[in-house]
Amino acid sequence: MMVVRVLILGLGSIGRRHATLLRRHFSHEVELASMRTHMGQASNDLGIPEISGWDEISAQRFDVALIANPTNMHIDTAIRCAERGLHLFIEKPIDCRLDGLDHLLSIVAERRLTAYVAYPMRFHPVVRELKSRLVGRRILHANMVCASFLPGWRPNQDHLKGYSAYWARGGGVFLDMSHELDMAQYLFGPVTGIQGTLGRVGGVTVDSDDWADVLVSHQWGTTNIHLNSVSEVPRRSVEIDLAHGHLHGDLRRQTVTDWEEGRMSEAVFSTDGDSMYVEQLRYFLENLGRDDFENSLLRASGLYKKMIDFREARATWTR
Repeated sequence: MMVVRVLILGLGSIGRRHATLLRRHFSHEVELASMRTHMGQASNDLGIPEISGWDEISAQRFDVALIANPTNMHIDTAIRCAERGLHLFIEKPIDCRLDGLDHLLSIVAERRLTAYVAYPMRFHPVVRELKSRLVGRRILHANMVCASFLPGWRPNQDHLKGYSAYWARGGGVFLDMSHELDMAQYLFGPVTGIQGTLGRVGGVTVDSDDWADVLVSHQWGTTNIHLNSVSEVPRRSVEIDLAHGHLHGDLRRQTVTDWEEGRMSEAVFSTDGDSMYVEQLRYFLENLGRDDFENSLLRASGLYKKMIDFREARATWTR
């Protein structure tokens, strides 16, 4: 079996999570190294070998770049890695701007690289169950809610110092919690438009949005999405009205309730918080070298461009 050499760029909370899971579940398939945003600091406590600069990437012949550095650095980092022939695993969102995206797409296509955008909720058992139960049923309307409390996202870190608190660094619920927009596209089909508004009502960010209410359009109709990072009562759900029934998915309770022709059934799941990340990593590793796979950079870029257009059109709101 060929060992895949993975360079992790960024060892913040999500980079550390990926590194830990790769070691725990794929130790015989991968070899890890890292290059951190703030080089020169003390070595990481995971014991992962670190490289000191870009010249070493080509010399050490890495296969994959796992990009988990601050959001506003994703595209620039991905370009530098793709130019060196590395396949790409890009943490969501792709970035917080469009500059360089088309150039990145052209490099990926020219070099026939695998480039994946990581939205792990696609691998959540509730989302997968909803997807399977929608087959052959006509959607009338959908509603999605994701409410949480930003100070509790990353324990032992000052939430006002992280990128999530700053608009220019790609923070704010619209991008940070864009899982819901990706889930809407995964479950209900291509997003054709985004309307709505966003703002800041609490003190949980410095100048980024802490709530958003958006209306996502599909060919068949619309999905309402509410996001906020000010709620001390976390909620995450998907409600779908159908021509002959209703589906309700509670991602926190891990349940799917299905009403169809007067009958109700419930599916209950029990998975830990790492399972969907492990399945996502497995999917990526198993599909290295393929250009037609779930949520490739090319496929994800259409929705991402709509997201950035929406966000930039509201960049003048009073923060």
